[in-house]
Amino acid sequence: MVRFLPQGFGNISNNQILSSLDIGSGKISCFISKISGTGEIEIIGAGHQESKGLSAGIITDLEHLEYSIRKCVDSAEKMASETVKSVILGFSSGKPQSKILKVEVELQGSIISDKDLDKIYKSLSEKTEFEGREILHAIPLQFSIDGSKGIKNPVGMYGDKLGLDISIISVEENAIKNFTRVVNKADLEIRRVIYSPYACGFSVLNDEERELGVALVDIGFELTRISIFINNAIVFTKTVPLGGVQITKDIAKIFSLSILDSEKIKIINGQLIESSSENLSSIEANPLGKEYELSDPVEVSRGHLIKIIKPRVQEILEIIKLEISNSGYEKIISNRVVFTGGASQMDGLVYLATEILDKKSILGKPKVLKGIPDNMSGAAFSTVNGLLQFLVEESKDLKSKILFNNKEDKKIGLKLSNIKQWFVENF
Repeated sequence: MVRFLPQGFGNISNNQILSSLDIGSGKISCFISKISGTGEIEIIGAGHQESKGLSAGIITDLEHLEYSIRKCVDSAEKMASETVKSVILGFSSGKPQSKILKVEVELQGSIISDKDLDKIYKSLSEKTEFEGREILHAIPLQFSIDGSKGIKNPVGMYGDKLGLDISIISVEENAIKNFTRVVNKADLEIRRVIYSPYACGFSVLNDEERELGVALVDIGFELTRISIFINNAIVFTKTVPLGGVQITKDIAKIFSLSILDSEKIKIINGQLIESSSENLSSIEANPLGKEYELSDPVEVSRGHLIKIIKPRVQEILEIIKLEISNSGYEKIISNRVVFTGGASQMDGLVYLATEILDKKSILGKPKVLKGIPDNMSGAAFSTVNGLLQFLVEESKDLKSKILFNNKEDKKIGLKLSNIKQWFVENF
């Protein structure tokens, strides 16, 4: 049975304990936090674990993934001296899609009232684009009256036609059921499911970036996720099946090294900036295989290493450029691309990205949380950090922009009463 706790974080009590869980293809990470009544987050427990039973966002072995989740949460529990019963889950599998729905209803020149809002909400609920998919987020962007856009609160105005643009992020229903099952098997309940790039945006982007327009690129272990934010909503999202592990495998194949040693070399010595001194120096590593235990170590030229890493990074950046161009939002993102994720930290990536994308590129730094361990404060942990940031920011100003299905109803569609409440609270 799929177990979800009641929703709603509008009123966070003082010293409330909340836990976030991010399940990635490379690693699983968990934060246990204590949140004050004023919204201050203090990390009291943290853990991360190699992710097994998951490949490119697809569960390949439920038991292995359950074990990895248990080990991750267990390490966080030991640090916090707390038992985790429920988590806020970051989710980005199941072929995520972002779609802008435009709904319009006739008014006949009358003053717009709450009843007219009800008409437009009903019109939204009758949309059938999401059959077989789970809606994670539904973020209203703007109203329009008689074609005039940018209206926040239309109530009390005259008009013949009332329109609403709303951004909806959805995933395959069966995919989220499978992740829910494995989390439940690990004796955890899910309080809320949040689209991982959306949570990540609350960790590494500021309010103006999310409002005015920005592309957020998360280069992960096996996947790269591109998300475009406008009006505090994701209006475009795309997953590219390339990530840091492809660079690691390139190094392993060329130099005949183990994946583990290749990963270490990439993390410690991986860079994209060439210089004469780099070409002269080298790195020593053990050759692959037990039969080579008595052999001399392999010498990896730093110059050669750059020549292996750079083409793969260039390939990823060229795909990112193409996806941003095809999104239809290229001219709206304020000439700004923010990179995050563990594989984004190579020296020279920002310079190369700025050159290839022809846009200002920067590294996104996760917001510093009180009590966060040094080894989990970097970009590789942006999402698990952002899951908490997202909820606190939402609950502090009571702007419940995020709407999703009630799992007990077993329906794909918008909860009209929740949509109406969003506008009541905001305007």
